[in-house]
Amino acid sequence: MDLNQLLFHHQIALIEYTVRDRNDHEHRSRFDLVRHYETRIARLRHDMGVQAYPQWS
Repeated sequence: MDLNQLLFHHQIALIEYTVRDRNDHEHRSRFDLVRHYETRIARLRHDMGVQAYPQWS
């Protein structure tokens, strides 16, 4: 997956987590997709030599 795909899937996971959290406090997935995508994004950025938040000024 490229960085844009990972960022897209991370955003979807955040939205689904928020909706699921509002609707059902009892049944949470054991597999945390939000954290999974955060880890993959950080690893890919590191491998590419890209800063997560570049200094524009």
